[in-house]
Amino acid sequence: METVLAVICVCLSVLFLVLLYKWLTLKHNIRRFSQELEKLKDSDYRQPIKVTDFDGDLAELAVKLNEHTDIQRQLGVEYEQRKKQLGTVISGISHDFRTPLTAALGYMQMIEKSGGLSEKNAGYLDIAVQKNRYLKELSDEFFELTKMENGGTELSCEETDLSSMLTEAVLEQYSWIEKRKITAEFDITEGIVTKTDRHCAERILNNLMSNAEKYTADIFGAVLKREGGETVLTVYNGISEGESVDTERVFEPFYRMSARTAGGSGLGLYVVRVLCERLGWRVSAKEENGRFFVEIRI
Repeated sequence: METVLAVICVCLSVLFLVLLYKWLTLKHNIRRFSQELEKLKDSDYRQPIKVTDFDGDLAELAVKLNEHTDIQRQLGVEYEQRKKQLGTVISGISHDFRTPLTAALGYMQMIEKSGGLSEKNAGYLDIAVQKNRYLKELSDEFFELTKMENGGTELSCEETDLSSMLTEAVLEQYSWIEKRKITAEFDITEGIVTKTDRHCAERILNNLMSNAEKYTADIFGAVLKREGGETVLTVYNGISEGESVDTERVFEPFYRMSARTAGGSGLGLYVVRVLCERLGWRVSAKEENGRFFVEIRI
């Protein structure tokens, strides 16, 4: 009897050790699975998930996960290829569209300058010129945007005087500010220099100025200052009474306020966001006290 009990105890001990080993091995593989899945977030990681256990179900799970990962990776490659092809097509169409559009605008301007039109026909021509300019602006935005979203040209960073650049940009707005009797508020700290791509920085400022020109109600302002270890650029404009801005969507492509009637492609602030991301700048927007603010931190 004692012998039988001893044998049973030994068998139970062996069974317990086997189960403990299996349990520990399973936990080990689950941890490995978790670690490997975390690594798969990196698109450059190519190692398949491996298991050290001979359990068939666990091995099959690893195989299925590897197959799924390969499929997702291939879909990602195909998506990027198609995105690039689409960008090339759109860029080509935009370029071909701009050429006759520019020529047509030139001819209409020649007719406009030549005079000799009746007041009614002159009015029609003025409308045609405005619409043509809008289409050219839209095609230019599309052309530049597709270039940027497909990598565009490499950044060429150099020491850039942001103070001088912003001062020049706001001075160029003098004519429409004066014509529309807009209150101008500028506070630009001198001597702020940063290393950045000059073309991108100029495009950001031009788009901010253009956005303010289209949509300001009464006030237009720009502030450039040092704040801690950052350079802070703020451009703002007044909002007409009863209007509001969805600050969560202003950087989306083609977003425009429903009440806005001043034209525009709806791509200006989206381009600002894309360029800021390329430069490593942080851009945000807010509405406060009847004014719309765009803030860029460098």
